[in-house]
Amino acid sequence: MLLSRQCTIIILSLGMIANAQAGIELTDNIMLSGFGSTSISKTDNKTPLFVNREITDETCYDCDTIFGLQLDVGLFEGLDASAQLVKRTQDNWSEPELEWAYLGYEFGDFEIRAGRLRIPLFLVSEFYYVGQAYTWAKPPEEVYDAILGFTSYDGLSLAWDYELSDELSLHISPYYGFDKLNEVEIGTETLQFDTEYLAGAYIDLVSFNYRIHAGFMQAKYTQRPSPQPQTLNIYTLGVEYSLDDWLWMAEVEYDELQVNWYASAAYAFDELTPYLVYAESHELRESRGVTVGLRYDATSTISLNLEMRSIFSHEPGNRAQFITSPLLYGEKEDVDLLSLTVNFVF
Repeated sequence: MLLSRQCTIIILSLGMIANAQAGIELTDNIMLSGFGSTSISKTDNKTPLFVNREITDETCYDCDTIFGLQLDVGLFEGLDASAQLVKRTQDNWSEPELEWAYLGYEFGDFEIRAGRLRIPLFLVSEFYYVGQAYTWAKPPEEVYDAILGFTSYDGLSLAWDYELSDELSLHISPYYGFDKLNEVEIGTETLQFDTEYLAGAYIDLVSFNYRIHAGFMQAKYTQRPSPQPQTLNIYTLGVEYSLDDWLWMAEVEYDELQVNWYASAAYAFDELTPYLVYAESHELRESRGVTVGLRYDATSTISLNLEMRSIFSHEPGNRAQFITSPLLYGEKEDVDLLSLTVNFVF
């Protein structure tokens, strides 16, 4: 049940609308769809929590707000175009981000894409901004904030699909990204990363009730104003498994600076799905966290999440999942976060 719901949204995010309720058919070959999330969030700590969200002890009504529109166009047989414009959590409404815009061409078991594409490191990378697609209110930041929330690249990808059996398929996709300037705001400071290139590949092994995702990416970049180039190698591994009404997920991210992982379990009682997440970060960030949540599927396109999250620091003075050390705010090193989130697709 849970995995089938995810598969529907995965199809949506790939630009192949299968759910008639999700998407507006403008013409026979043009589809407009959309998605969004918003929440009421509050912590018990003055220190801003999470990159690109910066939730504090003051009630926030837009720290988690996301709204996106996606246009998919079938140009002719085998050739299509897709664009996704997203107001991310860090964006003003007047300055949304073009998260992807590409041309795709399918031939046989292969597909090539060119343009702005999603960085495919994680299990939910392809539909990261579509909160309706996963059980939690948002993906575990321990893993998904490991690359500071960067989600797209400008370049090329090649995908190969192969049916290993009637119930098992293999998907392999190398990709390459060209020079791009990435910026992230950490409090009042803007960090700039001039990426010379990024190159990687991922492998998906997909069955009717499980999926294994392995990814690798190498990025060569300079962090301005330093002229010194750096190279970062990132490795990821994720697994999701569904059995009856159970869904288990786990992911690990490793690079030269850090190791992060989480494990999640969820059980669906019809429209209600309670879930539990345990996560850890090591080296660059030192923390462990526990999330207890409840999801309610009001309809096939609208859901609500109530979450209580506790994050504990491993090391005094380390920023953990904050944007800076809580010592600078004269605060404790641990934090509790309560949030109520609404997700939708159309």
